[in-house]
Amino acid sequence: MKRRYIILSLLSVVLVLGLSVGHAWSYFTDNTMAEGSVPISVKPDTTITEEYDPKTHTKSVVITNNSSVVPVWVRARAYVPKQLDGQASGNKWTGNIEDWFEYNVGGEPLAPGASTEPLKVSFTLPAKYDPANNPTGAQNGDEINIVIVYECLPASYDADGKPVPANWNE
Repeated sequence: MKRRYIILSLLSVVLVLGLSVGHAWSYFTDNTMAEGSVPISVKPDTTITEEYDPKTHTKSVVITNNSSVVPVWVRARAYVPKQLDGQASGNKWTGNIEDWFEYNVGGEPLAPGASTEPLKVSFTLPAKYDPANNPTGAQNGDEINIVIVYECLPASYDADGKPVPANWNE
């Protein structure tokens, strides 16, 4: 008799476990499909526009953020030969001619679709290039090359939603 109770007890335990296997199996085999996509990272898209005014010997530099979603920090540098005595300035630009100029809009990055104020890079021509002093102008093969380099970084924000200043050393 005892044997019968043990066998019935074991069969009831097996029956209860067997009934719950179906639920466990459906839990492990369930799936679903998601639709659509979300970009994980968006790279900045910027362009530079340079215009040279030969009368004032000034190069005007404007950087445009072409992105529709990514605000960016922008900086530019002008490489002017020493003998040309270069200077640079611009509204909302901070820096000096021997280093980088950073564009600052009240602590905010350059907004998507916006352009910087012009950075004006000017220089003084040596006498041999000045038509008033030397009517023949530059000698064949002489070139004056003012190089503008710029960088941009996507803006990041802290927990309060305030922009984190650009870390150009990363």
